[in-house]
Amino acid sequence: MRRPSRLLVVSLTVALSTSGWWQGAVEASTPPGVDKGSVINLGKAAQSYVTHTQRKQVQPHPVAPQVRDVAIPRVERSGQGLAASSVADKTRGRAPLVAHLRTPLADGSSMVGITWSRDADATNMDLQLRSRDSAGWTPWTTQEFDPDEGPAVDEEAETRDGTPPAWVGDADAIEIAVYSPTSAPSDIRVETIDPGRSSYDAPATAATDSAATESAAMDSAVPPAIASQGQASATSSRAGTFPSIPDIVTRRQWGADNSLGDACFSPRFGTTFKMVFVHHTVNSNDYTRAESAAIVRGIYAYHTQSRGWCDIGYNFLVDRYGTIYEGRAGGIRKSVRGAHAGDYNVDTTGISLIGSFETTTPTRAMKGGLVSLIAWRLGTAYRGAYGGAMVEGKHFGRIAGHRDAMSTACPGQRVYDWLPRLRERVGQRLGDYQSTIEQLWLSRGGPKGFLGPVRVGERKEHRGRHTTFQDGRIYSSASGQFVLRPGPILKRYLKAGETASHLGYPASGVRSPRNGYAADFQTGALLWSRATGSIYLPRSAVLKRYRAEHGAFGQLGFPTTRLRTSTDSAVAYFQYGKITFNKTTKRTRVTYE
Repeated sequence: MRRPSRLLVVSLTVALSTSGWWQGAVEASTPPGVDKGSVINLGKAAQSYVTHTQRKQVQPHPVAPQVRDVAIPRVERSGQGLAASSVADKTRGRAPLVAHLRTPLADGSSMVGITWSRDADATNMDLQLRSRDSAGWTPWTTQEFDPDEGPAVDEEAETRDGTPPAWVGDADAIEIAVYSPTSAPSDIRVETIDPGRSSYDAPATAATDSAATESAAMDSAVPPAIASQGQASATSSRAGTFPSIPDIVTRRQWGADNSLGDACFSPRFGTTFKMVFVHHTVNSNDYTRAESAAIVRGIYAYHTQSRGWCDIGYNFLVDRYGTIYEGRAGGIRKSVRGAHAGDYNVDTTGISLIGSFETTTPTRAMKGGLVSLIAWRLGTAYRGAYGGAMVEGKHFGRIAGHRDAMSTACPGQRVYDWLPRLRERVGQRLGDYQSTIEQLWLSRGGPKGFLGPVRVGERKEHRGRHTTFQDGRIYSSASGQFVLRPGPILKRYLKAGETASHLGYPASGVRSPRNGYAADFQTGALLWSRATGSIYLPRSAVLKRYRAEHGAFGQLGFPTTRLRTSTDSAVAYFQYGKITFNKTTKRTRVTYE
């Protein structure tokens, strides 16, 4: 797999003068071990900077982010200037400074990540980042990285390692310092992303943003929440009811440009859904509601264009306002294989909280959104909040943190400490409720029965419900509950549009007369045999008489034509005869051949 081509990587030489803006930037504090003169010299050497045309209008969907990369120059350990900083480095308890860059940001670039080749030894690297806005330079922050994060090696081999992307908002400059006891990777670089603008990026107000600042300590007093548009809130829904789907911002709504993964494979699916991994994105915690969708677009661009993944790594993301975003493409109800937990992406769902939660507690709204999302995802797949799951030979809790799968701080200590309470709240939300489909499935052996485990969770639509299992489907409506196994009837039904089609819900199971199959639906019947193929007969006097003649079990055999109507009659032909309906006399007549 080749690395996906970038949307825009335009390099031009920028002379970073020691006067003007750059001179002013140098007067700000420098990273540990760097003197001002060295920064100026390094600035002159940083000649790979990318520009873009500032967006002046709201972009239609899809939105194409602008991705740029800048090499982070390595620091030589001999000679003058930065070489003399090694003593200062050691006195600060750090390894030597091995790479450094301070550079302005193009207008609109609000997300930053650091990447390097996957085969580089980055074990002992210490990556420090800060940004400059109208208030000055921010404090230095450590950029964590996990070499095991992302897709499994055998899924996507040509990828880059890197840090999670950091949201820098309205910053106009960034500075990066890399420390290591050895040396920096030869191709280490910073990726800057302008996520673009979307019509979904509605302006935020102080009133709407204030909900995210409410005390997280009140969480224990709040009943399980159901997510609503823009913010999760408590409702009157009692525990132990069908777990309805929360409002989810779709990929189209947040502006996903599907061409970003055009060089990669189509979505891949597991055979079932076993468990949830909780992550955090490790970026800003003080973003506004209006910036959330842009953060999602930025992460999407960084994962695909900078890291070389085939899509955004997470299946879902939840912001601090409780808004839930669809992540990786393929369907929110399906077991889409993500790129969030290495070898443990199969049959799991990765949900990432937007923010950094090592020392910060998630908001009430974010917790409520996560509870409702997991309750829906697990409950419709007939999984509980407790118990375990075996994934690729390793046992996990049904709701686990990323660090349970590999050595990482994700999802942050505050979230990880909250996982027992998360399980409790999801368990309270689900209660002991069992739908009629689940009861029928369990009576037929459950996951070890002939239908196997759930593949796509129970869905309520068109005045009924249905669930997809590994080896069949169960439909429940006013017509009753019926099982359709894989075969020509189910294939034709799905091709027609399933419950949304003119057939409606099944009104019988599949019967097997004379080397063929037949099943009734709310609006008619489907019949199939090798000799005649698939034929639909609508509900009519002809179908009623055909059933009275024992259908395909009778002497007429399978239909060979659809129902043909005229102004005065209707007729259908069968293997061994025909049925005619006279519209004037209202009588049917069977003619055998």
